[in-house]
Amino acid sequence: MSSVTVSFASVTGDVATAAADFASEAKTVLIIGEKASLTAENALPLAALSLPAEFAAPIADGTTESITTYLGGKTVTLATFSDKRTRNLPPVRNDAIHDVVTKNAGKDGDVVILLRLTTEDQIMPAALAVARAFPLYVKKQKAATPRTVRVHIVTSGECVATSTSQIQVVADAVREAANLVDTPPNELNPTTYVEIVRAIHKEKLEAAGVTLTVIQGTELRERGFGGIWNVGKASENLPALVILSHTPENAKKSVAWVGKGITFDTGGLSIKVGGVMSNMKTDMGGSAGVFEGFIATVLNKVNTNFALHAILCIAENSVDERSFRVDDVITAYSGKTVEINNTDAEGRLCLMDGVAYASKDLNVDVIVDMATLTGAQTYATGSKHAGFVSNNADFETLIYNAGKASGDLAFPMLYCPEFLSVEKVMPSKVADMTNIPSAAGDRTNAPSAGAGLFVLSHMSPEEKWVEGGEGLWAHIDMAFPSNAAGRGTGYGVGILYSVAQALNQRFA
Repeated sequence: MSSVTVSFASVTGDVATAAADFASEAKTVLIIGEKASLTAENALPLAALSLPAEFAAPIADGTTESITTYLGGKTVTLATFSDKRTRNLPPVRNDAIHDVVTKNAGKDGDVVILLRLTTEDQIMPAALAVARAFPLYVKKQKAATPRTVRVHIVTSGECVATSTSQIQVVADAVREAANLVDTPPNELNPTTYVEIVRAIHKEKLEAAGVTLTVIQGTELRERGFGGIWNVGKASENLPALVILSHTPENAKKSVAWVGKGITFDTGGLSIKVGGVMSNMKTDMGGSAGVFEGFIATVLNKVNTNFALHAILCIAENSVDERSFRVDDVITAYSGKTVEINNTDAEGRLCLMDGVAYASKDLNVDVIVDMATLTGAQTYATGSKHAGFVSNNADFETLIYNAGKASGDLAFPMLYCPEFLSVEKVMPSKVADMTNIPSAAGDRTNAPSAGAGLFVLSHMSPEEKWVEGGEGLWAHIDMAFPSNAAGRGTGYGVGILYSVAQALNQRFA
């Protein structure tokens, strides 16, 4: 584990609050913001750093985007980032903030960061960008010296709805989700993953009224979870379905988040070749986002008007004599049968059991499933925006806005079951469906959206989850936003947290 502690010390409109921290033993002081914020009158605590009034002039006149000086053993950097934002970006360039912090925060010693913002809606995406710049997982022979990063957020106006304690909880969850994604498969497998969930439940969640249910190993087979069981049965660490539930006293509705948790994906007997097996430790990123998003939502008491369930579909897609095979016909928890055309399309087989449990056993009103599901996602929405599909236009807008509000960007994919349903693109002569399109031409026919509709087909009753039905559903494919530059990003925590905030208002 990393020895870096990230602490959000203040959210204020008074720059003097942050300036008081400059006298600490910090080795690095980093002041960042959009150009207009940094160059406004009295925007910077220059006197507290014994810097001249004209220090920021090269940034104001466009000569440079950053200035570094050395004072009293400290490295002091003033840096700006792009303010160019088109409509599909968050209210602040969180990607640019992450890059600036990563470049200028140094590799050792304590850090004080002053983040200069304009509006309150910039706070959460900016804070999470700072948090993910300091990844937790590292395992090197020489241990790094512990260091502390203290972050002060200064806005131009009064901050009413955002506290440092709330930010800290969400930021910690983002870092922990990224840590799970970064953990190698010889350390994180279905057995150890369940142990981690049990430990965190005991440490953080049990006192908040959260219950934990684990269905593991052959019990999955016996209870009819044919998707998760078949995907994970070849591993010496058998699969599990983990359900965390939090039901407030005044809950009016029920919501389930379902996450794909493939701790390593070899592709199974349809084995990954040509180097694409590398980094498949990240194939559990959806479950990490769901788990840590659940933790942040519950600990910050966001879901006062609805019950919240986190369902983690945990398995390892291994190669063994027990592996499920192409041409197998398996029975899902929904009761529907699936003919296997490709064992490397395993994530949807796990999700189908998770959403079936949510709709049948929990009888929820809202389901959001999230997964690193398809390589085609980047062709649909790019490497920074997740792609999602929803059965409801208003809920589609809610998901899109939650992505912008949190910085976990997401963009709608095609919802058109008339053309993309399993009956249209995944028909089978021997089962209810196949797990990938049978015809080669259909494999390029909006495959990421089609994969989402495959998951949807296992939710019941069917009339509840069609367009215009009572149930709200979204499938988020975050295959590419879940990691960047060889590191997990913690994607999923922010967007689900913002979804919870929006739903809590809707269900008031």
